[in-house]
Amino acid sequence: MKPTIKIFAGLMALASLAGCLETEGTASQMPTAPDSPPFIASMAPDVTQAAINSCRSALIAQTDGSVIVVGGETSEAATAIYMCVGENGAPWRCLVSRDGSNPSLMFLGSEGNA
Repeated sequence: MKPTIKIFAGLMALASLAGCLETEGTASQMPTAPDSPPFIASMAPDVTQAAINSCRSALIAQTDGSVIVVGGETSEAATAIYMCVGENGAPWRCLVSRDGSNPSLMFLGSEGNA
């Protein structure tokens, strides 16, 4: 097998694992609501650990179930952290400053699918 094909196959395998998967089961991410913002499942390199920790802590305090951070992006206005909660992979977004202050949570799933 050529090295290029091996790399491509490896990338495809990683992409298939990019969703919200629990380590103990096979549950995948709940669909997002049609009118919700896009759900980002990759981490931008300039997302700070302070932003991730703040959002994760805020979501843990508000929900039951395991919280998995799956992505993040930054803009001039805020950092957005994307997380999944529980066995059904309920999608959440948190807007927060780079230093982790003022986290604001938003459920992105469809209430009918919960």
